[in-house]
Amino acid sequence: MKNFLIKSKMKDQIAVLYPKGHLDAHSVEKFESELLKILENKVYKIVVNCRDLKYISSAGMGIIMGYLDEVREKGGDIKLTNMIKRVYDIFELVGFTDIYDFLNEEEDAVKKFKNVS
Repeated sequence: MKNFLIKSKMKDQIAVLYPKGHLDAHSVEKFESELLKILENKVYKIVVNCRDLKYISSAGMGIIMGYLDEVREKGGDIKLTNMIKRVYDIFELVGFTDIYDFLNEEEDAVKKFKNVS
């Protein structure tokens, strides 16, 4: 089993998640727990900075997808940034590149949220 860590911080009323390692069936519970903490605080603008994410399985994508409608219904969104090609290719393979906003840098996502507000 590969190691997985998740950290988060608030940046101008925007939650930024930092997954590190392999997000798969063995680690998805940690990721979901961190995401639920954010939602419990009624924060619906979420950036997932994927710079240290080396792999994501369907279980990991399922968690992100599972909360996307709820977040959007509450006026927010989930934006993905700093993604390595290998991880982006997995999103592209399943057709998720049309559903999410993929940005090169975390700051780009934060600015995009600020422009929408």
